Amino acid sequence: MHPSQAVAAPLGNATHHQEMTDHGKKQITPHNQHRISGGFGIEETVPNQRNGRLTRQQNPRLLRTLLNAASRPAECEANAVRKIVRLVARTGCRTHILHVSSGLSVDVLRRAKAEGLPVSAETCPHYLTLDCDHIPDNATAVKCCPPIRDLHEQDALWAGLADGTLDGVVTDHSPASADMKAGTLATAWGGVSSLQVGFRAVLTGAMRRGLSLADVVRWMSCNTARLVGLDDRGDITPVLRADLAIIRPYERFVVDATALESRNPICACDGMTLNGVVTRTFVAGRDALSGVREGNLIVRP
Repeated sequence: MHPSQAVAAPLGNATHHQEMTDHGKKQITPHNQHRISGGFGIEETVPNQRNGRLTRQQNPRLLRTLLNAASRPAECEANAVRKIVRLVARTGCRTHILHVSSGLSVDVLRRAKAEGLPVSAETCPHYLTLDCDHIPDNATAVKCCPPIRDLHEQDALWAGLADGTLDGVVTDHSPASADMKAGTLATAWGGVSSLQVGFRAVLTGAMRRGLSLADVVRWMSCNTARLVGLDDRGDITPVLRADLAIIRPYERFVVDATALESRNPICACDGMTLNGVVTRTFVAGRDALSGVREGNLIVRP
């Protein structure tokens, strides 16, 4: 495709995110009649460092390390996934694993799927595009749980997407006010705001690895709609709901958090150069910005 060409991509619906990250509060029945008994977060913590209380006066790089990847090792995440997989093997319960951030977890899930267990799993844009060794000290915009890990783990997540072990990419959009994100990594709110740029961040990472726009659409729209039973959307097909973005995948832009539509100008991708300039957006076939009140971009179809 020529760089000047624009293509239409089906949009992931906000409902996908809400229902796929509900941590067991709902039961969702997909169209294949298998029951998803909520989702399981995969956090396990380890004890604090001996005699350890982290203070604001301590070295900020040490704080970053201890409060992120070192405080929640990949092995702890994998152990949590192993426990869930054992329960799935015993009960046959259809289960979805949230926010996979580690290659060790991907290995566990790959074996579970090879055994035919009814398990699905997702990762998030920040785990695919950020790495802990290149995060500035006290960059509270990237504080989240599970934490951002290193490039080795990131490579394993991309491999898991490529071979189908991971079924999708979901934003885990967690906006917060500037006050909540102020201070240090020890005190700031944990969560990444990425709804407006998450798709483009994943697209950029995918293209660098020789993957395509079609792959990203499959992970972030088609598969997510299928997993939660939204069979009226998620793909560009006659009779399906026309939730579409017109995007120039080869055109690049620099993320400016202050220019995003979020109420709070905080973004983990601030300053990054990404692929994918969106020119128009349609919700149920209607231009998303048509008739929108100032300050409110939400229009119900």
